[in-house]
Amino acid sequence: MKKAILLLLAFTLVLNTAHAQIKGNKSLLWEISGNGLTSPSYLFGTYHFAGKNLVDSLSDIKKYFNNCKTVAGEILIDSTMTTKLAAYMVFKDSTTLDKIFTPAEFKLVDDYVKQVTKMNLEDFNLCKPATVSTILSGFTSPKTVSDTNPALDSYFQEEAKRRNYKIIGLETLEDQAELLFNAPIADQKKDLLESISKKDKEKIKGEKLYKLYLDQDLDGIEKLMDAEHDTPEQTDKMLKNRNLKWIAELPPILKEQPTFVVVGAAHLVGQYGLIKQLRLKGYTLKPVKI
Repeated sequence: MKKAILLLLAFTLVLNTAHAQIKGNKSLLWEISGNGLTSPSYLFGTYHFAGKNLVDSLSDIKKYFNNCKTVAGEILIDSTMTTKLAAYMVFKDSTTLDKIFTPAEFKLVDDYVKQVTKMNLEDFNLCKPATVSTILSGFTSPKTVSDTNPALDSYFQEEAKRRNYKIIGLETLEDQAELLFNAPIADQKKDLLESISKKDKEKIKGEKLYKLYLDQDLDGIEKLMDAEHDTPEQTDKMLKNRNLKWIAELPPILKEQPTFVVVGAAHLVGQYGLIKQLRLKGYTLKPVKI
């Protein structure tokens, strides 16, 4: 389940012009200042299936976005993404899903795919198990994204283009695709079967995660992830290693001009989260009420 959380996720208050302390980590938006910065930048945690209507409900966030000149996201989002991702989402040889699953396993997955997507598993026979997992997550996770209500990550980059802001990807699409779709096939198969066998529990956890996100409760999100049982290697791969790479890249970006950093909320929290790691770099981070 933590993998699903991380994939979705792949994340001081201000009243008028006065600063006050917010209890705990009850904000998705954090001001980055100090360490030689002449103007503050901002760190915003997203839920990848939440749409821009969330921004519309958080009217103050646009004020801080307007004060920035750069948007830094996990990756650069553009019209070529689907084509580039396709090469990672399918088997590179003659392997197919009906060859790696036993007949009983194939039926189990097929029944669930039909229930959730109204399609057959045969329609995805050339796809890797991780691709099927991602598709199922897209159908079953709480979400508000639609053609007219784009995901937050896309929305902020589109707004940046409209305003002629600089747009930076902290990692490449290939980096992310490698992470999501190039694990050993046996591991992908195991993860898919486990997620289906625990689908009811995962649905409840997914709904809890979404509520925590809407409540802007980063502490709650961190506790929910900590309650899962991924190996340290899996957690390092999904969070720690990526966060440390981004932390190395962010200082010159922040120094150049005010930047709005947009990443999954899971990347903000914990020992290797961006909030703590930026503080260790000498920056001051304060939660902003939105």
